[in-house]
Amino acid sequence: MEKSNRKTTPSRWVSPVIQPIHLARAWILGLVYLIALIPLAFAPKISGNVSSRYMTIEAVVERGTLAVESSPLRAGSGSPDLVRFGRHLYSDKPPVLSALGAAVYAVVYEAGARFSGSVSQFVIANWVLVASLVGTTSALALVWLRLLLQTVPIPAWAADLLTLGFGFGSQLLTYGVTFNNHSVAAGLVTGALAFSFLDDPEGGRSRRRSWGAGFLAGLTATIDLPAGGLLLIALTVFQVWRRRAVPGLFLVGAALPLLAHAGLQSMVTGSPLPAEMYPEAFDYPGSYWATAGVWKENGPRWRFGLELLFGPQGWLTVTPVLAFAVIGLGAVVRRRDDPLRPAALAVTAMSLGLLVYYVWGVRRTDYAGQSFGTRHMLAITPAWFLFAVVGASRLNRRFVWGLFAVLMVLGTGYAVAGLRDPWSRIEQRAPHEPVLGALQRLVLYPWSSYRR
Repeated sequence: MEKSNRKTTPSRWVSPVIQPIHLARAWILGLVYLIALIPLAFAPKISGNVSSRYMTIEAVVERGTLAVESSPLRAGSGSPDLVRFGRHLYSDKPPVLSALGAAVYAVVYEAGARFSGSVSQFVIANWVLVASLVGTTSALALVWLRLLLQTVPIPAWAADLLTLGFGFGSQLLTYGVTFNNHSVAAGLVTGALAFSFLDDPEGGRSRRRSWGAGFLAGLTATIDLPAGGLLLIALTVFQVWRRRAVPGLFLVGAALPLLAHAGLQSMVTGSPLPAEMYPEAFDYPGSYWATAGVWKENGPRWRFGLELLFGPQGWLTVTPVLAFAVIGLGAVVRRRDDPLRPAALAVTAMSLGLLVYYVWGVRRTDYAGQSFGTRHMLAITPAWFLFAVVGASRLNRRFVWGLFAVLMVLGTGYAVAGLRDPWSRIEQRAPHEPVLGALQRLVLYPWSSYRR
């Protein structure tokens, strides 16, 4: 992305000053990460969450339907993530990611490998899906993160190392080896922010970047509804404020994936609304949610919020370097003339919205089921890491960078442990794993309300 001279636009927005790098440099970092993820993704990491989507993918390609009650995967999956509409069972997941997976699986299926075939065929099908969709978007998260780090006054080599360090020291690594929507959303959110806030409104590529930002934001909203919906709102407000006009190209870009979602979702629920908006669809004979999974409050929600952030599986517990983002976001938001302020405001608004939603807006007693850490916050984690680097750079002391490095090492310990089995909870594994046990001694709020 071209260097900005901080030109003031009619909307009084000042483009960030960047330390420009060749675009290939960022792409090489992403490629290195993808090459590392591909062999790591070979052994399937399956959960009910994954199986729910795989049943949809298999049904679309092999039987031309979104209904999964006839899927040969259903009996052995144990997946609770199913809903009933009419006479049919469906995945309760938004359908766009499964539709993208179906396009990939169709190629695999034509090549002779199928989910319901031999074990080796399942392994190949899973590997191709994870590497092509989750691995690629995880790598793109690093590409766009490195481009965003051009706005931070640190040496280029340090930004390169920090980018790769984040890739291998966060839950981007943990979930980069399994088929899930949060990794995909992390890449899309980071890309939408890069297109929006590295854009020079007077540059020749502004129109294409506006459309691209809208497309990525709209696609995120179809794959990770809470994070994507908040991203779409935040970037729409930014586009209107910056341009002092309706952001036509941005909205057109966003409309394309949203229309695809509306069409596919209507085939399941009868409307564009997701399955979660129909609680009766989870209440059918044999449903997990009508038996063992019945919601029961285990304590005050403020305590649940502390657990989400600082508990054994907490967001800041698992990726502790993000604590510096509080400093970075605060420092940027406080200065009205800071060129990073619009990005900081967008990230802050999204973060607060997600925390309010997951703490008070959903009827659940956990935020990750039987999974490792806080995957629901992964979508905004690269953006928080950007502002963690901003925070450290503005303090700019040797001991600060030393502490930053120590916290990244701790995060790497969690990331690697999670990589081995993303679908198992930390507090259940820690007594049996020395590294996790040692890391858990540093937990700030050692409370776990998980009861299942």
